[in-house]
Amino acid sequence: MIPMDMNAVMIVLLSVTIVCLLFIMYVMYVRIQQLLKEVEALSGRMEITGSELEQLTKSVEEYKRVRG
Repeated sequence: MIPMDMNAVMIVLLSVTIVCLLFIMYVMYVRIQQLLKEVEALSGRMEITGSELEQLTKSVEEYKRVRG
């Protein structure tokens, strides 16, 4: 068996660590892209126009008046 010096062992360990970290970064990037798509979908549903807001305000005021 070929004896490995300490430098070679450290290079191998650090290389494996870097590869693992790159994989983790890729997984995080994919998840961030998924979350951004979800945020876009939610913001599209949550946008409210001025007329819708006025109608909602009138409905709430009318409900308060009717309720007492």
